[in-house]
Order: sequence, then structure tokens, then C-alpha cells
Amino acid sequence: MTDEAAPRLDLRGATKTFGGAHALNDVNLAIRPGEVHGLLGSNGSGKSTLIKVLSGFHAPDAGLLEMDGRPLPLPMPLGQSELHGLAFVHQNLGLLGEATVLENLIAGDHERLNAWWIRWGVETARARKLLAEYDLRLDPDAVVADLTPVERAQLAIVRAADRVRTHGNQGNPGVLVLDEPTPFLPQEDVRALFRIMRQLKESGVSIIFVSHDIDEVMEVTDRSTVLRDGRVIGTYETATTDRETLVQAIVGRAVAVNRRVVALPEAAPLATVGGLSGRTVKAASLAVRPGEVLGLTGLIGSGYDEVPLLLAGGATYPRSGTLTLDGREIELGSLRPKAAIAAGIAFIPADRQRLGIGPDLSLVENAMLPRRSDRLMLRHGARARDTADLMKRFTVKAEGPAQPAAELSGGNQQKLVLGKWLRLDPSLVLLDEPTQGIDVGARQEIYDRLAEVCAQGAAVICATSEFEQLETIAHRVLVFDKGRIKAELSGDDVTKSAIAKACYEGMEDDAA
Repeated sequence: MTDEAAPRLDLRGATKTFGGAHALNDVNLAIRPGEVHGLLGSNGSGKSTLIKVLSGFHAPDAGLLEMDGRPLPLPMPLGQSELHGLAFVHQNLGLLGEATVLENLIAGDHERLNAWWIRWGVETARARKLLAEYDLRLDPDAVVADLTPVERAQLAIVRAADRVRTHGNQGNPGVLVLDEPTPFLPQEDVRALFRIMRQLKESGVSIIFVSHDIDEVMEVTDRSTVLRDGRVIGTYETATTDRETLVQAIVGRAVAVNRRVVALPEAAPLATVGGLSGRTVKAASLAVRPGEVLGLTGLIGSGYDEVPLLLAGGATYPRSGTLTLDGREIELGSLRPKAAIAAGIAFIPADRQRLGIGPDLSLVENAMLPRRSDRLMLRHGARARDTADLMKRFTVKAEGPAQPAAELSGGNQQKLVLGKWLRLDPSLVLLDEPTQGIDVGARQEIYDRLAEVCAQGAAVICATSEFEQLETIAHRVLVFDKGRIKAELSGDDVTKSAIAKACYEGMEDDAA
């Protein structure tokens, strides 16, 4: 790849309006051959609309698209992007969970396969060769539902890359669009995905990498384009651009990442946990005071992320321990979500798509799920007004309370989830990766809401792998290792570097 290379993909003047509002306004995007190009922007900036225009889901009001100098149709005929050298991997990956690896590799590959007869032996051999090319040790006969999250993501990426290489673009490697593939993966698995992306880049494939994680973009991209309010703010060379420049381009202002923690008065714990055990956690004990944010972290598999689920009654496997909340002792071995809610516990899960919202339900229906009504008839007007008030208070950007939750951006979905639980005035708020896949601006809004909760006297337990987030919001941090708490940091010791040091300390001794 060189600066002088003609664009592999060249989009010019892309414009799309919804109800008179510009989702895209004269957007230009040029992707060079064999580059990884980041696409950044806050929720509602136009990233999703741009991807949907390229895939054929949306017809633009105006715009021209070329691939290696060849004009491509706009609107793109739905389902035919691969024939023109464009393939997409969305966050849900588009895999069939009950089918095998091989069946997923060939599903929908109508251009290559015989419609009446599949030569399974030939296809199995082809699949093994393809997987080996990317050093993936996947059995073609393995059921996809049994794979790890990173293995499923790798399979989806390899399948998409194979399609653009096989089908179109006059023998050129094509363009692969990765639409936020990393939010629900631990750091070790993200590194594995980056390895495959670099292999694809070396083979000449161009990659558009859509992400909210600026650190990931800085690590893996060659250039990045930032969208804001449907317009291109700029395209930046990664090697010569600092993180703060990208943040300011995304948000439109400088965003401080300074510690946002106020000193707490001495007080008895609001919540005390003793002898907590689960699948990984072993006899853990902890306490959290009113107004305190207690951070939990550790390396993958250390068990820290299991704690919120255990305390919320959502675990399906045997566990033990006690929780004393507001003076009331609760046996965690028999706690169920309904009783946890009644006790004043709110749980915001990491996987908002599966556990946090009902995607096909309206915002009203989602907002009212945690609330019990003793009325025989629902007051729909009142519920819509309550939801509109929630949307205003938590800055949930949507067309209105009747809109399906699935149509919201990730950040607005998370603010909806946070809002519907915090409006219950819980005593204990449990967070599992609360800003995963959320842009930098929405993160600040979530931090503001948590600060309000703490000011009202609630206690917050936040499990996250983001050390910078803990440095920003946590009063104390507990570091887990092999299911047990191995370190505690508090006050000025809660820094990104100190947390990382505590997580990795002792690993050399274990390996010796």
C-alpha cells in the first residue's frame, strides 16, 4: 500500500435523509488497497447508515461508488455486494448456531455451489485448507454453538474474506467491512482477531474497521475517518495522529479522562458479601459503602466478571455466600432475579442485546419490564409519558417511545438499560462492562448518571476489563486471580498502570 495508490473503494457524495434530517451529508470515503481503515464516530454520527448504504440495506439519496475504478450500482442490489467485492461481518456475525463450521462456510454460497448436489468431501477438504491458511484449528464438523466467541468471530471473518476473494472484483482481493466485531471479546481474543486482520491485509484485502474503541483503532489501522452528525470531520494517518486528536474529532470538544472520584466520609458498609463462591469465584468477601464505586477486575478467567451475576441471582449453577444489604441478610444460594429486584438490587449486564433489552420490543415495553403493575389494565398513555421522561433524563436519542429498541445505536441502548434500572432507585447497582462498545461521548454521560446514583447514597460494584475506566470512576479496585481476590487498590493508587501491574504480578513465578 502506498499513498499514491488509487482507491480500492471510492465513495463520493453519499447523502441519506430520514424525515428531512441528514443521516449522511455529502460523505466521501476512499479506501486504499491493502489497508485497514478505521471508521469512527459517536452514536448517531452516521456510521451505521454508511455501512447500510454500502451493503444495499439503504438506498442513498445521492452518491457514486467505484471499486478499483469500476462504477458500482447505488443502491447496491441487496444481497449482491459480495459479487462486487464487498463483504460484511456485523456484530451478530450472521452465523447459524446449530449448524457446523462447514455448513456455515458454504451457507448462501450460491454462485459457487451446485444447487442440486453438494460434494461434501470436496467441501470439507476446501474448508480445512481455508482454515489452515489462517492458522485456525477448527473442526469443519464442529457445531458453531459449541465454539468460543472468538472462534465464531474468526469463522465469520474468514468466511467473508473467502467470499470476496472467490466471487468478484475481477480478481482483486476486495473490501471486508468489520462492523464492531470486538466489543464482547476479552483483550486476548481481540489480539487473535487482529492477527487475522493483519494476515488479510498482507494478502491485499482492504478492511474497514468500525469501532468505538480508540485504542483498538490506534493499534490496528493505517488510517481512520471520523464522522460526526452525518459529515466527514477528517481522515487521519494513524502513525502521525494522537488519541486526543481523534477523541476531539469524534466528540467535537476535548474530553478529560481525569479521575472523577470524590472523597467519601467514613461510613459503615451498605453491602457486605461473605463466602461468595460460584463456578470460578472461591469464598470471596467484600464490602462497599454508600456512595462508593467498587471496581472488580483481573485477567480473563480470573472470575471477577462472575461476581455481579452471582449477586443478582442470575447464575444458573450452584453457588453460595451471603449478602447483607441495608441490614438484611440474603442467602445467595437461593437468590433469584425477582427477589434481587425486590431487595433493591439492579444488574446491568455486559451483553445488552441478549440480556439487557428486548430488541423487538418498543422503548416503552423495555422501560417497563422491571416494574410490576397490579392494575388489570395498562395505562398506555402514562407509560409512554414515563418512557419519554426517561429518554429525556438519560439522553436516549430515538424517534419516540414506540420505536423498537433494536433500531437504537449501542450507546442509546445502554442508556435505556441503565435508565430503566436506575429509575427504580436501587440500593446496590451491579455493572458488568457498562461501556462496552460505547463511544467516548456516551461514556461520559453514563459516568454522570453513576455519579448521581452515588450522590443519592447507593453503592456501585463495577466489573470491567478496562483499567482506564476504573481509574476514572472507582474509589477502590479489587483484583481477582484464579477466583480469589489477590490485591486491593484505593485512593491515589487506583491508576491504570497500578491495576495492570497488580493483574500481571506473580505470573512469571507461576510460569517458572
